[in-house]
Amino acid sequence: MQWNKEKHSAYQTDNFLFNQLIPYIGNKRKLLDLIHLGLSKTNGSPKNGLFIDLFSGSGVVSRLAKKIGYRVFSNDWEPYSRILNIASIQIQSSPKFFNEQSYEDILLYLNNLPPIQNWVTSHLCPENDDQYDLSKDRLFYMRKNGLKIDAIREKIFEWEQKNKLSEIQFACLLAPLLYCACYHANTSGVFKGFHKGWGGQTKTALYRIAGDLKLQPIQFFNNHQENLIFQMDAQLLAEKLQNMNLPDYSIAYLDPPYNQHPYGSNYHVLNSITLWDKPNISNKISCRDKSAIRKDWRKNRKSAYTIRKQASDAYNTLLQTLPTQWIMTSYSTDGFIPLEEMIRQNCTIGRVSIFAKIYKRYRVSSQRYSHKANNVEFVILTKKGKKTNQSSKILTEKIFELEKNMRLSNNRDKNKTIYCF
Repeated sequence: MQWNKEKHSAYQTDNFLFNQLIPYIGNKRKLLDLIHLGLSKTNGSPKNGLFIDLFSGSGVVSRLAKKIGYRVFSNDWEPYSRILNIASIQIQSSPKFFNEQSYEDILLYLNNLPPIQNWVTSHLCPENDDQYDLSKDRLFYMRKNGLKIDAIREKIFEWEQKNKLSEIQFACLLAPLLYCACYHANTSGVFKGFHKGWGGQTKTALYRIAGDLKLQPIQFFNNHQENLIFQMDAQLLAEKLQNMNLPDYSIAYLDPPYNQHPYGSNYHVLNSITLWDKPNISNKISCRDKSAIRKDWRKNRKSAYTIRKQASDAYNTLLQTLPTQWIMTSYSTDGFIPLEEMIRQNCTIGRVSIFAKIYKRYRVSSQRYSHKANNVEFVILTKKGKKTNQSSKILTEKIFELEKNMRLSNNRDKNKTIYCF
């Protein structure tokens, strides 16, 4: 379950957990051991259990639950996340396409399409890859790859309009395109900006930015369960679950946003490629529209968890609504919700265990100095109904003591140790 940088390159690995896993802020790929430990403490049989991932994002934790054997409900309200999770969680094996063509044959056909100029090339690429003008050009992609994205996405759209693709087939084709749209992007992981030149100052990622875009088949895994994908607000899903016949052994996994940065703006390019609604973006670049961020997330998918004054109340309401036997929450000491408050809210509904790990914080550039290079990531595991006299203050002090010791320690293995409270 442990992610390894050399073995699990998302572009090359055939490991289901990490294959074509998009780079994502808050991605739990390095914390799967922490989550897996928490799951093991529930003492249930995965084949008889239901795992509900309410903020699934890239889908890596849903993949973990599927691989272990749980039936999985995977939810996220971002359109790109829905496609990624249909492809990796709902689908069990490679589908056939029209005229009984194989998945690999269809991808080969898409890869060989002649390039065309459409929305991506027109708005996210320079006129010339070698002679660009930063006052006029956006540099999200090299033009050669923008033309490929446009050609492939337009063909998928054409098939969709002619009802040639089922939802399953559609997701199998679009998911690898979304991964390529991340892999070849001239960014440091998010789409709120692009490097002022190919690869930025260090040019360490030029091999992927300048590489030729090519779709690869995604890896499938059959857990022999009926896995479902939802695209809705987590609170609304929790209310929906109250009217569903859930098994006695059910786990809700919560990984809400930690800070003010909304995923709808961080990954707006992925939503535009997914929806292919070609939002009206000005070609006149200014400070306000330089990143070409679509605005629909402000009304349709604005999260209370990205607003400091609302995050705690939203979390508490969600805890009180969920009808599952167990609740697991992934969070960080950097999060908007105060640590003691989060623990106290869990203690009011059941018995709490905490699993924590020192974690290297995300930085746009590894070369940039950070006064706080690490934080503490933790999982709160709550067994509902078993009320106790646990002290949220004592549990909080233990985590903060761990964070304090982390800063004083030079132990190179400190990021591998899991602490249990």
